[in-house]
Amino acid sequence: MVKSAFIFPGQGSQYVGMGKDLYEGSTAAKALFHKADEILGFSLSKICFEGPEEVLNRRTIHNRHFFT
Repeated sequence: MVKSAFIFPGQGSQYVGMGKDLYEGSTAAKALFHKADEILGFSLSKICFEGPEEVLNRRTIHNRHFFT
């Protein structure tokens, strides 16, 4: 069995579009983003993939993005 891990540099390194390739290429990642959107009550995926950067960089947003 092949094991994979994804490592991201951390706070302050987020950018608009981060995670979109993973979302588009993985059914599991897509489901996780949709679940996060549902639980949070707003479209975290849209903020991550489309911005604006000012919103993505808010601590209340980017902490959730890294968790997802």
